[in-house]
Amino acid sequence: MDTRYDPGASVRATAVSAAEQLKAGTWESVEALAVLALAAKDTPDAAALLARAASTADGLRPGSWESVRALAWLARAQTELRG
Repeated sequence: MDTRYDPGASVRATAVSAAEQLKAGTWESVEALAVLALAAKDTPDAAALLARAASTADGLRPGSWESVRALAWLARAQTELRG
């Protein structure tokens, strides 16, 4: 990974690996992926991370403060990344 043009790429890759260790299909994973998508703004990784967050959220049942928080982060990421 060439970090000369994307200094955050190395740290972001570590964060993505950490997010993959979260229990799959949880609100925590949705929130983590949405935050990572924001951190990856203006890189090719952003769209893929945002899509993963959205698809994970689609399969989860809302109704907790965790779901509200994760969906708020997802909405923010969608807004900021789609202009």
